[in-house]
Amino acid sequence: MFIIILILIIVVILYIYLKFKYFTLHGPIPGLSPEFLFGNMHQTGIISRNESIPNVNLKLKEKFGDIYQFWMGPSRFIAVCNADDVEHIFSHRNIYDQVTYP
Repeated sequence: MFIIILILIIVVILYIYLKFKYFTLHGPIPGLSPEFLFGNMHQTGIISRNESIPNVNLKLKEKFGDIYQFWMGPSRFIAVCNADDVEHIFSHRNIYDQVTYP
């Protein structure tokens, strides 16, 4: 009985950790709230309606503006759609290329 309760507690803690680590919005960048294991692919119709990724990006740009987050499974992508913003990012790489590895 103790083993079953211990396994159940470990599974719940693992689910909560994965949900908060990989499937929540990060920072002030707008975007759809991701679903567990699917990210935003089910919400935008990539899986359910065979919607193409460029069409999904156009719809998300209309909804959230030029910068937004998009999740494909557990991978987070930040879309920057304005050419002036992209130019600023590439010309100031010393600010934006600061990667920290866990």
